[in-house]
Amino acid sequence: MQAPTYARRMGRAPDTTRLAGVWETDDCRKTHDELSSRGVTFMQEPAERPYGVEAVFRDDSGNWFSLTQHS
Repeated sequence: MQAPTYARRMGRAPDTTRLAGVWETDDCRKTHDELSSRGVTFMQEPAERPYGVEAVFRDDSGNWFSLTQHS
């Protein structure tokens, strides 16, 4: 059995999604608001996860990044 990929967990086809990295922050919601106001495209709003708060954004090349606040 194949382990689920990040793309499958995000509900996207694996060939259209590339996780490029994880950015850690002390306040995910605040950083999300700051980056959004500067035009960053978020694919997922900040949400509670078992490990903390996470939002997902992408760059102009289609790479996806996790913005994570660990609990």
